[in-house]
Amino acid sequence: MEMYCKTREEGFGDEVKRRILIGSYVLSAGFYDAYYKKAQQVRRLIKNDFDNAFEKVDLIMSPTTRGAAFEAGSMSDPIEMYLEDLFTVPANLAGLPGISIPNGHVI
Repeated sequence: MEMYCKTREEGFGDEVKRRILIGSYVLSAGFYDAYYKKAQQVRRLIKNDFDNAFEKVDLIMSPTTRGAAFEAGSMSDPIEMYLEDLFTVPANLAGLPGISIPNGHVI
């Protein structure tokens, strides 16, 4: 029980807890069709778009984030944190592998 409590209370940061709560809410009774089912349909459309693109190319390269990494704990605005994920979300939704390679340059 001690390990369970520690991994649930101490093991996750505020942002992870926030995303778990949002996911639990969306999957709760009455919201499955309104949110989850529709999200899965959109996910399939995104996957189809990538499949079509990969018929013509072998690689899609893009930035990982909008800017340089922020210092851990320095960002408290959830919207700003979500925006940092902006470039990785489509590949994640499509279930595609990805890699982030630091290049030493700030664009």
